[in-house]
Amino acid sequence: MRKYIIWSVILLFFGVAGSVPAAKYAHTLKLKNMDMSWTVKGDKINISLKAKTTGWVAVGIDPETVMQGAHIIIGAVKNGKVKIQDHYANKKRGHKKDEKLGGKNNVLNPAGSEKNGYTTISFTLRLDSNEEWDKPIKVNEMTRVMLAYGTGRDSFSTGHKFRTVYDINFTTGEAKKIK
Repeated sequence: MRKYIIWSVILLFFGVAGSVPAAKYAHTLKLKNMDMSWTVKGDKINISLKAKTTGWVAVGIDPETVMQGAHIIIGAVKNGKVKIQDHYANKKRGHKKDEKLGGKNNVLNPAGSEKNGYTTISFTLRLDSNEEWDKPIKVNEMTRVMLAYGTGRDSFSTGHKFRTVYDINFTTGEAKKIK
């Protein structure tokens, strides 16, 4: 009996730890076909993006003009493997990998899955990576956030199927739709 209980606890732990349950996050912004969940913990923010697509999903934090100046995290799952990149919007309507601009990929704990027509990615960011291409994330005030996902292709160069803009307070969870 004792072995059964121990194995049950181990299986339960690994089953829960291996997934990305909504309860893991303090806040969730639910949209029609996309959700963003997050928790601020110390000097980091944990984020999960889920969208009704088999293509890429992305978040852009703190854009200045249209997309320009945003810290963009974009990810996709192809053949069961997750690919999440750290980008900087170096133009009003364009972005490049931080690495191509002289920076580095500051995404921590990348994970993802694709199931029943939905792509989910999760990752952790430092609130301040001390990198030119990643602005410090302000968590105690309203911050402009862009959310988007692409068509059913995993190429990061394909256009948006959906996009929206919100102002979000990452600490309180307050969110106000802008576009």
